[in-house]
Amino acid sequence: MPGPETYRLLGNAASIPPRLPDLSSILSMLKREMALERKKVRCTMVCLSYRGYWTSRGRPTENGLRLDASAAIDWISRVHQEASRDDRQIPAQVVLWGQSIGSGVATNLAAERPFPKNIHLNSLILETPFTSIRAMLEVLYPQKWLPYKYLWPFLRNHLDSWQNLKLISDIYSEKNGVPEILIVQAAKDELVPAELSEKLHARCLELHIPVRKTSVGGAFHNDTTFRTEGRKVISQFLAQKCRAATREG
Repeated sequence: MPGPETYRLLGNAASIPPRLPDLSSILSMLKREMALERKKVRCTMVCLSYRGYWTSRGRPTENGLRLDASAAIDWISRVHQEASRDDRQIPAQVVLWGQSIGSGVATNLAAERPFPKNIHLNSLILETPFTSIRAMLEVLYPQKWLPYKYLWPFLRNHLDSWQNLKLISDIYSEKNGVPEILIVQAAKDELVPAELSEKLHARCLELHIPVRKTSVGGAFHNDTTFRTEGRKVISQFLAQKCRAATREG
């Protein structure tokens, strides 16, 4: 009998096709990691093309992205239910993986939406994340004479991972499993300063959320998974989650 099914939900601010070779490489690494395991694990990768990106129509507002991410969770729930052969279905272990803007979508989803009963939020991978849109305004417009950073109360999109972590901490407990968080930082990130990843890491520690943080040497904002080091860190994290899921199942 196959072991627990593990789904990985990806969210990012770019189109999917350019990332496919890197994602395929990570799956290959994961397959090699699990090659010596006796129990089988089916790992399904679900990549979202949010409204306004690639071929998807619409405008990418935060509320719209929430709806798209929620629709993906509902789809995973239906597919997992249909794949079950009996009533003793093992919940699917879901790993939410967001890159840059997608990290805010991932924490939104984890913090605000009750998951279906046949899905368990296992962990989150936050790749080159920022704390919030407000924080990014201050990064992009640090000059005191520019008004932009002072206009944050009028933002329509917040993507506030800092606040979301508190909500996640409130929702989950040791009994129902606090999702672990992997923060993947780009050592040469030209867009998001390292201090924002460090603040998210410190926030997790403060809230007693299991967390790991790694910095991919030489990586810029959009190429952490282009580098072998970045792909290896993520594949090893996923492999550990798969092993734990099979032991629990």
